[in-house]
Amino acid sequence: MARGAAGGGGAKGASSKGAQGPTGSGRRRAGSGREAQASRASTRRGGTPQRPGARAQQGGRTRAARAAGGARTVRPSGPHPRAARPKPEWRGEPGALAGARVAAALVVVPVLAAIGGVALLAAGAWVAGAVLLLAGGGWSLASLHFGSPRMLAERVGGRPAEAGGDARLVNLVEGACVLLGLRPPRLRILDDPAPNAVVLGPDEDAAVLVITSGLLSLLDRMELEGVVTHELAHVRRGDLVRAALATRALGLVALLTPAAARGIVRLAGPERESRADLRAAEVTRYPPGLSAALEKLAAAPNVRPSGLDAVTARLTAALWCASLDEARTGPARRGVLGVGERAAGLREL
Repeated sequence: MARGAAGGGGAKGASSKGAQGPTGSGRRRAGSGREAQASRASTRRGGTPQRPGARAQQGGRTRAARAAGGARTVRPSGPHPRAARPKPEWRGEPGALAGARVAAALVVVPVLAAIGGVALLAAGAWVAGAVLLLAGGGWSLASLHFGSPRMLAERVGGRPAEAGGDARLVNLVEGACVLLGLRPPRLRILDDPAPNAVVLGPDEDAAVLVITSGLLSLLDRMELEGVVTHELAHVRRGDLVRAALATRALGLVALLTPAAARGIVRLAGPERESRADLRAAEVTRYPPGLSAALEKLAAAPNVRPSGLDAVTARLTAALWCASLDEARTGPARRGVLGVGERAAGLREL
């Protein structure tokens, strides 16, 4: 009877333990079973099998980091630095693509001629191959040398602007870049009494803004802001790319004839200055500033920097804020306005 009671008590104890829940070893086996099922499900979905217990360890590390006050990594909310840039604004203008294609063809054709000359030499046509190679290669190299935007910026010259001594100009350039959404270009001051400004370079990343000392002494702050914004509007509109094609295409031509300056007007865009005026007036919201600056430039006796050589002047004549005499020779071209006419147009806004 005692043994039966003991047996009954043992059965009741086991029953009560089973009612309370699984033991520690039972819980571990159940947890391992669930992790194994999760691992097999991840494998069926194409994922990487996870080692049993890894999720728990990872959760533990995360909780420990949070408990220790670890800082979370915050990704920047701005655009990705390699985000695609907007298309040049001049692409939608009448005749703009045609001029850019002509300039690109003048750059590519000599290169193709040189390649054809190499092919003819390889085929045994020595005379024709040599002629094509020398003509195409020589034309291409000379045009790229004289018409390279980087070389043009170096030949124009100027000293780098200093944040201390040229604070007014540096602040205006930085403010205009913020309004236009540009990175600040390299800023140079050309010590010359002729008032003028030009921006050169193959693209926005290598842009160089040159301001003459004569312009700094002639204009007040509002007028100088208009001219600076006008030049940076060329960068924002994508005019640098088109101008670079034009100068590279006609680099050798500028060495041979002054007519290259008129060709730059055609290929770089006859209306580039007027459209940059409108963009600058839109950004600054003060057209009278730029209009007054253009009136002073129109009244200036000379706007051509004295240190420019003939080839550089021909290639950049149409790119200065107040175009040089080389770009104004010959018959008037449709869409090309003088400085005084541009000032009058801004007064009507």
